[in-house]
Amino acid sequence: MSITNFVTHIEKETKSEIEEIQRKSENEANQIVEESKKKVQAIIEEQKHKMAQEKLTRERSELAILRMKQNTELVKTKFEWLDRAFDEAQKKLFELLENTNSPTYKKFLNDIVVEGIVSMKGSKFIIQSNQKTNDLLRKNSTTITKSASKAKGENIDLKFEQNPDIHIGVIIQSDDKRQYYNNTLEARLTATRESFGGNVYTLLFERVD
Repeated sequence: MSITNFVTHIEKETKSEIEEIQRKSENEANQIVEESKKKVQAIIEEQKHKMAQEKLTRERSELAILRMKQNTELVKTKFEWLDRAFDEAQKKLFELLENTNSPTYKKFLNDIVVEGIVSMKGSKFIIQSNQKTNDLLRKNSTTITKSASKAKGENIDLKFEQNPDIHIGVIIQSDDKRQYYNNTLEARLTATRESFGGNVYTLLFERVD
């Protein structure tokens, strides 16, 4: 092989190697670029997801606050109507039971005395009431004692005392004064009002998620 041909051969081989190196370099560069694009896209998607989650959390928090405000207003309105209803009911009940000689009051009195006695231990009790009710209790003591004895399943002994602080109803004490049962109309209405109020309070916090 002549020197000229040898040089030409070397040039071709060198050129071929350079082209191969360039091709490999371009492939590697393209691969690096593609991988970089994928990584950048993954980061972008992750950021989008994170932002979406943060937005969702923020919106849920704002919605919960809005619900709380709405429920608070609703409960406020319910309490206002509850107060009105109880005030009206209390007024009507006091009017209905004001006449101690009426059959309605006599039955009411018998029922609340029996209810209190059945709820307490023992067989000897002191019934406290205002003067008019005390007079009525004494007048009907036999009937009331029989009703209480039958309901409790044992013989009952009742004593009657005046308490000017009681408006309508009775306060029952055990003979040793260790137990008492407040069965005045005011106490019953207060207990009922508190029961309804507690239900409204529960509804408020059950609805806020």
